[in-house]
Amino acid sequence: MLHSLMQELGYLYYETWFIWPFVFVISLVLAIYSLVKDDKMSLKHTIFASISLLIILAGVTAPIYA
Repeated sequence: MLHSLMQELGYLYYETWFIWPFVFVISLVLAIYSLVKDDKMSLKHTIFASISLLIILAGVTAPIYA
């Protein structure tokens, strides 16, 4: 199941590769900014950063799963 999920995320990454680095960096910066500003981390931005990193890593490792 995890194998097929990573393979599908890899295909998603190949189709939209130009979006995910920007989503990752912007959401990570916003999460750090909210932590520094309010001493409370924004869970929404942290989840977006982790999901975008997962998609990037799935795209990088997708040739292994083929």
